[in-house]
Amino acid sequence: MSERIAYFDILRAIAIVGVVAIHASGTGLSFDVASINFNFTVLWRNLLNFAVPLFLAISGFFLVRKQFKYTGEYFAFLKKQIPRVYIPTLIWSLGWFTIAIVVYNKPVLDELFKVVTFQSSGPYYFIALIIQFYLLLPVLGRLANRNGLLLSVFISIGITLGIFYVRYFTRMEMPLIFYAGNFLSWLMFFVLGMYLGSSSIKFPNPILLVLIITFYVLSCIESYALIAAFHQPAEAATAVKPSSFLYSFFLIIFLFRNQNWIRSTVLKRLGDRSFAIYLIHLFALQAVVMLTSRLYPQFQQMTVLYQLFLVIVVIVSCSLYISISNQLLSFRQARLLGFR
Repeated sequence: MSERIAYFDILRAIAIVGVVAIHASGTGLSFDVASINFNFTVLWRNLLNFAVPLFLAISGFFLVRKQFKYTGEYFAFLKKQIPRVYIPTLIWSLGWFTIAIVVYNKPVLDELFKVVTFQSSGPYYFIALIIQFYLLLPVLGRLANRNGLLLSVFISIGITLGIFYVRYFTRMEMPLIFYAGNFLSWLMFFVLGMYLGSSSIKFPNPILLVLIITFYVLSCIESYALIAAFHQPAEAATAVKPSSFLYSFFLIIFLFRNQNWIRSTVLKRLGDRSFAIYLIHLFALQAVVMLTSRLYPQFQQMTVLYQLFLVIVVIVSCSLYISISNQLLSFRQARLLGFR
């Protein structure tokens, strides 16, 4: 069992590196659409779109084993789990709130609203998402079967198509927390994790690899089609589109069923810190981007090296900060920050 848990920590490490790489890729989409920098970023961004789905599938994988015989057990679970993710997010949200007020002179009430609605920092929509899955766990557990999995796929794909229509054809402004922070959009991945935690999908590896590559290629084609039609590169490259969802779906199945394909102590330790890195990585990323833009502004023109540099520096600096904090703080203090 310990070996299995170690492997899933490695998957968490891969997922958090993917999250950091996604946020480090933003500048690459600002180049001309015919440039190598732009096209590399579109292809790279689509490759990374598995990150959030993988985190959700891992959560579902372990939570499917949670059985609630009594109502009290359910509320005890919520009392334990929700504060563990919400309190650290609230603390770091107040950090973003302070920056917005002091540095950028944003309206106080607007920023307070962002704090309480998981919008003080873009990635925090994931916390709203995971809390929804905690709350709905007794109901979602009934979907951990073949029919439930198929239903969840149809629901998530249907929701992404609806979001696509609203965002691109009605031109209605839709906040990130709305289209990415609702559980229905990502339901298929949490249910997939639950299904794989209690059963298995017997696809041969060659077929899985063909499906992964096929839907990755389709996700790239879909991105280019959206860019050509609507001229919104950042939106077109996101994970919330049918082709990317199916690419991630089959990639997760492959990763879960091949649990001996990678072993790494470094990745294991990184996976242990994935939640902490998730909470603070944008602070580090913004600092590194600002510093490099002042010291060596031409570096951004070398997109491949620049994005790789950002990922490495952010991951290393966050890991060091977490390690030092854990040495200096009590266990309780570190837990409040999300570091334990």
